Amino acid sequence: MHAGQIQLRAFKHQTVNCNERTVLQCNISASMPLSTVKVYWKKLEEKDFECDPTSSNFPPGFKCNYTGEALTLTISNPTPANVGTYFCCIKTQSGHGAENINVSIGECTGEFSNQMAGPKQMQCSFNGVYPEAIINWFHYDKNLTSNSTTTSLANSDGTFNITSVLNIQDDQKRYNCSLWSLKYGRYSDQEFEVPDHARFGLSSRISTLHCLSWTIILFSLMFSSRACLSL
Repeated sequence: MHAGQIQLRAFKHQTVNCNERTVLQCNISASMPLSTVKVYWKKLEEKDFECDPTSSNFPPGFKCNYTGEALTLTISNPTPANVGTYFCCIKTQSGHGAENINVSIGECTGEFSNQMAGPKQMQCSFNGVYPEAIINWFHYDKNLTSNSTTTSLANSDGTFNITSVLNIQDDQKRYNCSLWSLKYGRYSDQEFEVPDHARFGLSSRISTLHCLSWTIILFSLMFSSRACLSL
């Protein structure tokens, strides 16, 4: 290492977990004591991104720190929007240095919810999913996906909201809502039961309508009989 030369070392490829606090670090070494002018982080894909540890105005969701031996960047709540190439940079009166770290993100299974969307219609949703995925439906080993409709909406943080509605063809109680992606395959299963009032509500209403129909017919016959007797 020549006089005044600065060396930065870092793990060049890092995969972070979705929504799990992560710290990127560059270790700093030099051939002589540093007279630091500026240290900061930049992001290749975002020209306006800069994290300066001497400033209190950090980019939203980020925090950076400099100890003299290391420069760190903390990502508070990693999402797919944070994927990219980050540069740790240092400038001194005697030289400068930079190192890059390529950040990728693992799967985001999202938050699951389910409800009855209507008579004989069951809905399940995964919000905050990454990568984009589809929903398959099962009743034990029987695949029911052909009886469903799935929609996908992109969020500003790079995740997706996946919702699927299953048209129930029978009175089975237990169903499985399964999230699939091309990259990870089947990676989140949710099994739940249809509430009894939802399963039997439709047949109850039909039975009630039949009873009303027969009641009307009987009243009609009674009035007809009285009319004939009065003639």
